[in-house]
Amino acid sequence: MDAKHLDQDGYGEASRYTYRNELVDQLRQMGSLEVGRLTLRLPREFGFCWGVDRALAMVEEARRRFPGRPMWLLNSIIHNPKVNADMGKLGIRFLKGPKAEAGALDSLGPQDVVIVPAFSAEVEEIQFLKDRGVEVVDTTCPWVIKPHKRTQKYIREGFTTIIHGTVGHDETRSTCSLVRHHGGQFVVVHDLQEAEALALYLEGEIDGDRFQNRLHDCATPEDFVPERDLQKIGLINQTTMLASESRAIADRLRLAFQRRGGEAALEKNFRDFDTICRATQDNQDAATEVVAGGVQLFLVVGGYDSSNTRNLARVGDAQGVASFHIEGPECIHPGWIQHRDRDSGEILTAENWLPAEGRVTVAFTAGASTPDAILGRVMERVAEVAGCSETLAKET
Repeated sequence: MDAKHLDQDGYGEASRYTYRNELVDQLRQMGSLEVGRLTLRLPREFGFCWGVDRALAMVEEARRRFPGRPMWLLNSIIHNPKVNADMGKLGIRFLKGPKAEAGALDSLGPQDVVIVPAFSAEVEEIQFLKDRGVEVVDTTCPWVIKPHKRTQKYIREGFTTIIHGTVGHDETRSTCSLVRHHGGQFVVVHDLQEAEALALYLEGEIDGDRFQNRLHDCATPEDFVPERDLQKIGLINQTTMLASESRAIADRLRLAFQRRGGEAALEKNFRDFDTICRATQDNQDAATEVVAGGVQLFLVVGGYDSSNTRNLARVGDAQGVASFHIEGPECIHPGWIQHRDRDSGEILTAENWLPAEGRVTVAFTAGASTPDAILGRVMERVAEVAGCSETLAKET
C-alpha cells in the first residue's frame, strides 16, 4: 500500500497564539520600551515564520483527523526544544533523533501516522514510509521545496550542485539525498573559507585533494571527482543561511569561473539561484536595522541547533555589538550568561555581560522556530537581573 499524504494549503494563527506573550505583543506594536535603566528593542520582523506556523497547524489538523491512531514525528518538527517537548506532551512520539523510541521504525504499519518535519526528509526515508504503508503528514516548508526543484533542474542539465549549507543539517541532508537519488553530484560549502577553497581549485591554484581536504567531512559524495564534476556548477542555499554570505559566495565563485574561461565559459557553465527563505531574509534585514540603531547588547533567542538563529547572531557580530545566542531564560544569570559560540559551536559562559549600572539599550530577536513565550521570558529575565522587574510589571 502506498503512503497517503495529508497536506494543507492554508493555515491560521493558532500556532503563534498558542505561544503568545503579552510583553512581546506590546513590543511588536511599539518597537521599544523604557524599563528603568533598560531600553528594550525588538525588530519589525522576528520569531515564528510562515513555514513554522504552517507545520504546527498541520500537526493540529492531523490530530483532529486521525484521533486515537499512533502518531509519530520522523524527527524534530522544528529546531526548538520547547516545541518538540510539547509534541511529546501531546502524545506524539519520535522515530529518530535524541527522543527516538528503540525499534519503532521497524514496527510501523498502516495504522501509524508519521509527520515529516518542516525541513523535509531524505528520499530513502520517504520511500521507507511508503513501503510501510503509513499515513504521511508532510509539513515540508514550500521554501525548502524551492531549492529541491532547482537542484533537479541542475541535475537534468548536467550541473553539479554547490550548496551553501551546513553538513548534517536536516534540510541539507534532504537536498544531498535528492541529488544522490537522481544520479547527480554535490559540494556543500559551509562558509566563505570553504567557498574560497573551491574558487582556488577552479582557478587552478590548488589541486583536487587540497580542495577536498579543506571541506567538512561528507561535504561531497564518495564517488565525487573534482576534475570531472566541477566542469559545470549551479548554486543553491540552505534556506536558513546568512543571506549576505550566500551572495558573497556566489560572487566569488562567479569570479573564479570568469577567470577560468572568460565570459563565454561563465555563461555556459555557471548558474546561480538564490534560495534563501524570505522570512530568513526579512528577519536578518530587520535585525541588522535594529542593531545598527545604537544598542549595547544583542540577544538572539532560539535552539542551539537552529541554523537561522545562529546566523541572526552573526548580524550583531558584523555591527560590532556584543551578541549572544541563547536558548532561553535559564541561560541568563546576574553575573554571567550561557551562550553558543558561533564559530566552535561550544556552549560557553561569559561574565559581566550586562553592565551593573547605567543605562543600557538591549535589542532582542528570535529565530524562526522560537515561540514568543520564550522570547518574552528572556526579556523579563533580563529586566529581573538588571533590577528593573517592578518597572516592567508597571509598564505591562
